[in-house]
Amino acid sequence: MVSFRTVLFTILFTALGMGVGLLLGIIATVVLAAVHHVQPDMASAYRHVAAPLALASGACALAWNVFRGVKDAVSARTNKPVDCGDADRQR
Repeated sequence: MVSFRTVLFTILFTALGMGVGLLLGIIATVVLAAVHHVQPDMASAYRHVAAPLALASGACALAWNVFRGVKDAVSARTNKPVDCGDADRQR
């Protein structure tokens, strides 16, 4: 289940990064084109803003989820409940 959660959140945050990056890239491209009085080149919004931001957010999400999965696995292994059945019966 940890692997599924890791892959799911990595894909989700990569898509979210792509969407936010594309929105910001389009806004920046349109503003810069208006300032310089030229036609906006929307391909640059994909190439220079959206794709790098999607890769960065996906990589961060993957690293964070792997870290969380390892931390949860280690804490579950070290914090196993101790069977105190014998101690309770002696009282």
